[in-house]
Amino acid sequence: MIVLDACVLIAFADPANAFHDDAKRILATAEPLMLTALSGAEIMVHPTSEQSHQWLGFLRELAIEVVSITCDDMEAIANVRRESRLKMPDSLVVWLAESRSAAVASFDEHLLVKAAERGLRIIGPRSA
Repeated sequence: MIVLDACVLIAFADPANAFHDDAKRILATAEPLMLTALSGAEIMVHPTSEQSHQWLGFLRELAIEVVSITCDDMEAIANVRRESRLKMPDSLVVWLAESRSAAVASFDEHLLVKAAERGLRIIGPRSA
């Protein structure tokens, strides 16, 4: 199972992005893919996004599970944020990976380092 950071999908959508080929490799995996609803919202506002409904179709096509955040999740998310000092969107990626015993896929070096420090398997660019 792999939790996707928004930057992976943003890179996939933009052939000119330096991480485009890495994003294609990650999304071609046989492992189940997921992201938080906040990460899903992030990809919908990126400049390469033409229309939000195209992203929703794309997520369904790749069978990427979009995970909602509930009241029951707040304390665990706050703990990840406090302990890691990551920004909230990155904290959510780590929280979801920890709660699902999943890997973290990102091109954000800081996020990958913090995830690895917490014992999570990380997936980054091939050059990393």
